[in-house]
Amino acid sequence: MSKTRFFRRAIVIAAATAALTAAVTVTPALADPGPSMTANQNSANIAVKGPGNSLEFYWAANGTTTWDPETVGGFGSTYSAPSMAVDGNSVNIVAEGPGHSLLFYWAVNGTSTWHTETIAGSGSAYSAPSIASDGNVVNIAVEGPDHSLSFYWAYVGTATWNLENVAGPGTTFSAPSMTINGNAHAANISAVEAGGTLMFYWAVYGTGTWHAESIAGNVSDAQPSMIATGNAVNIAAISYRGTVMFYWAFNGTPTWHAEVVSGPSRAYNGASLVANGGAATIAAQGRLNSLTFFWARYGTGTWHSENVRGPFSTFSVPSITANDNSADIAAAGNGGRLVFYWAVNGSNTWHPETVAGPGSV
Repeated sequence: MSKTRFFRRAIVIAAATAALTAAVTVTPALADPGPSMTANQNSANIAVKGPGNSLEFYWAANGTTTWDPETVGGFGSTYSAPSMAVDGNSVNIVAEGPGHSLLFYWAVNGTSTWHTETIAGSGSAYSAPSIASDGNVVNIAVEGPDHSLSFYWAYVGTATWNLENVAGPGTTFSAPSMTINGNAHAANISAVEAGGTLMFYWAVYGTGTWHAESIAGNVSDAQPSMIATGNAVNIAAISYRGTVMFYWAFNGTPTWHAEVVSGPSRAYNGASLVANGGAATIAAQGRLNSLTFFWARYGTGTWHSENVRGPFSTFSVPSITANDNSADIAAAGNGGRLVFYWAVNGSNTWHPETVAGPGSV
C-alpha cells in the first residue's frame, strides 16, 4: 500500500459556512473541495479533486518550485476532498467515489503508477474521509449511511478492508478527522454530531470497542482537524460565529480544555492544524476569502495570527503541514488555481507558488 497520511493528522476543525458579524451576515464564496498535503522524504505532496471529478497528485522536491503532476483517478472518479498519508515508502489517498463508494489509491514513492482499491461499495460514504497510518495498518474514518460514522482498516500490503461502526444513524453531520495516538495505543476520531456538538471517539487499537466523549457545543458542521502530540490530543474547530477554536486533552482523561484562537468571523469553510516544533499551527480560510495562519507555543494558550494572503485569494479549506524548517499551506486560489505557500519557521514572510493553473481545482 502506498500514500497514507504522514503525521498524526493535525487538529483542524472546519470553518463555518456563514459567519455573523454584529447584525450583518457575511456569506463567503462557495468553496471548492480542499486539497490534502503532506511532507514526504524531502518533498511536499498535494492531492486534490480536479476537473471533471478527477483526482490529481502533485509533488515538488523541497527547495524547488517545479511541481510534477500525476493523475490518480480519471474523470468521474472523485466526489469529495481527498485525504492523504505517507506510509513507509508509499503514498496513500482516499476519497469518496461514484455512488457514495469509498476508494483507496496507493503508489510507491518514485513511481507514477497508482493502484486502486474499493474499500466499500455504493451507499457507504457520505463525506470527505480522513486517513491515518500506524506503520503496518491503514485506518480510515468517513460519514456513513444515515449520518452514521464508519471506520475501516486494512493491513499494509493487503486489500482486505475491515469495517467497524463507530456511531449509529443520526449521529454524524460533518466529515470526520482521525489520527493514531501511539502513546495511548488508540485510534481517535473527531466529528460533529447533530445540534452542533463536537464529539471525540476512541478505541484501543485492535479492540473494535469505541468510546464517545462530548467536547463542546455550538460548532459548525465543518470538518474538524485532529492531531496527537505525545501525551495529548489536539483538535481545531470552527464555531457557528466563525471563531477558530482549539481543544486539547491529556491522553486517558475526558477533560477537554478550550482555547479561543481568533475572534468571530475569522474563518468560513474550514481550518487545518498541525504541530510544528513546539507550536500548534492552524491555517484557515478567512474573511473575504483571505488566508490566515495562527500559531501558539504549546502550554501558553496565547495565539498569534499572520496574514498569508489577502482578500479573494482563497476558495477552499486549506491544508497545512510542517516540512523541514518551514510551514507549508496548500489551497484553491482564484480562477481554480492550486496554490502553495511556505514560510520559514519564525518568520512571517509567506512565499506563494502556483502548483497548477486556472481550472485545475
